[in-house]
Amino acid sequence: MSSEVTMKYLKSEDLGMLQQVLSDAGYTGDILFDQPRTFNAAALLLIQLFQAGTTSPDELASELDRHFGKAKRVVAVPPTVPPFHRFAIQGLPSSLSAIVH
Repeated sequence: MSSEVTMKYLKSEDLGMLQQVLSDAGYTGDILFDQPRTFNAAALLLIQLFQAGTTSPDELASELDRHFGKAKRVVAVPPTVPPFHRFAIQGLPSSLSAIVH
């Protein structure tokens, strides 16, 4: 009893497509690299799905959403303007308070 394992090997364009799926889904990090290192969970899932036969970018993106939900995108928060002038909080500097009194 032997089980035959068929594995689809990834080509450069396959990795590029998987990287694009990750990027479109809001994940950061690059899976295209020269040195071997640990993949993050989302990239590993995509590679496993791809090797199992799921090659459509839309299906891969759906699987990412199903497993991990939508990635949170970082939105730049505009700098806030304090509601009061600093002298209203700290008081007048000694040079100005002598003139006012």
